Amino acid sequence: MQDAVSRDYKQRRTKDNSEESYEGDLINQLPDGIPVTILSKLPITDAARTSILSRKWRYLWTYFSGPLEFDGSPIMKDMKKDIKKAEEKRHLQMAMEIMYDAESQTYTRWINKLLGSLNGSVLQGLKFWFHVGPECDTDKWVHFAIQKKVQKLELYFGNTFEYVLPLHLFKLESFNSLHVLRLKCITVTEEMLDYLLRCCPSLETLNLVDSLVPETMRVSGPSLKLKSLELMRCWELLRLEFFAENLVSFKYYGPHLDTEFKSVPSLLEATFGGSYVEFTRESFLPHLEVLTLDITQNIPEVICSLGQLPKLKNIKHLELVACGDDGITLGACALLLRASPSLWKFTLKMLHTKPPLRIQQKITMKCQHDLKELELVGFCGASCEVELAIYLLKNAVELQKITIDTRLPTRPKLRQPGEHFKAWDREENRNRAKALQEKVPPWIEFVCI
Repeated sequence: MQDAVSRDYKQRRTKDNSEESYEGDLINQLPDGIPVTILSKLPITDAARTSILSRKWRYLWTYFSGPLEFDGSPIMKDMKKDIKKAEEKRHLQMAMEIMYDAESQTYTRWINKLLGSLNGSVLQGLKFWFHVGPECDTDKWVHFAIQKKVQKLELYFGNTFEYVLPLHLFKLESFNSLHVLRLKCITVTEEMLDYLLRCCPSLETLNLVDSLVPETMRVSGPSLKLKSLELMRCWELLRLEFFAENLVSFKYYGPHLDTEFKSVPSLLEATFGGSYVEFTRESFLPHLEVLTLDITQNIPEVICSLGQLPKLKNIKHLELVACGDDGITLGACALLLRASPSLWKFTLKMLHTKPPLRIQQKITMKCQHDLKELELVGFCGASCEVELAIYLLKNAVELQKITIDTRLPTRPKLRQPGEHFKAWDREENRNRAKALQEKVPPWIEFVCI
């Protein structure tokens, strides 16, 4: 990429021999391509402002080669917040949506003008992550990304904009530069998926979120370099086949799948949410080093599947994401601790938590652990959090550190009308953390955030 930037700049410089010389300026004496590389480290708007510095710098910014991110104008972001606040006032909300669409069109025209001004041959990344209107020529943006040989491409045009990733554009020229592809609410056909896995030899990260995908996904190929795969809420997916020897990280949130992992010898990190019963029988599970399980749906068969876990003999970091202060959360912690004899760090992340319940749950299992660190995220002093900490203080003989994070990790889900919800009181949660600290021996580091 550095050579391409230098070549582009040299070609422009030969055309400007009549420009004034600035021999006394150290910046202007830098080797060819270096000023453009410096500008490419800046946001594109700041890089464009340097055009007023001198005649020589007037067009330097047009050879920008850094990442470009378009996630909506500041006005659009403010409007989006106001639209959500006006949900109960339908007429006001409709008027604000009309104004939002108008601002989106203005923002889109600015993007097209900016992209048309860029003369460089490469870009590190390109991100379009905002709601667009039906008149927007999104194919033009994707074609631009291919032409500029981007390394990272991220696409989200809104959940109401039906967009099919255009295979014919990808076939126009080779896309050997693509390393990361992140798609949300985008349709990926079977032919498109096959092309990405077989004809993009540098592709290492593929993230598909809320996207329409084939019923059967075959992640394989003779030259497949894929290291990270994320499938989030791709509801049409029914079967998943793997033959990916370079895959290191896998994340799945969704319903039941028919899975077949033929070869994933490098897989070390996995995240499962929704239904993951089918994954408990996979041979790769004992080889994982980092595992995250999301039980926020509290599906009985999913919780029961924790008791079927094999020995996770290589797990170093285990994270449980839960949303209830009851026996389910504490029981899940007990089952996971029992299955992980070599665990170094255990994280309990509580989402949508409530104040402590009166009913006290306890872990009845008694065994020693080699755990070094406990992390409680979204801490509010719930009984399962406190009981887990007390249990590990007694049974984790090598425990060295407890981290309490009282920040709310996510926005609470909407409650039913009339359901009581107490606002998140971080100061009160910190007081509960201090009460827990009194039970912690002085040789164990205690951190409260």
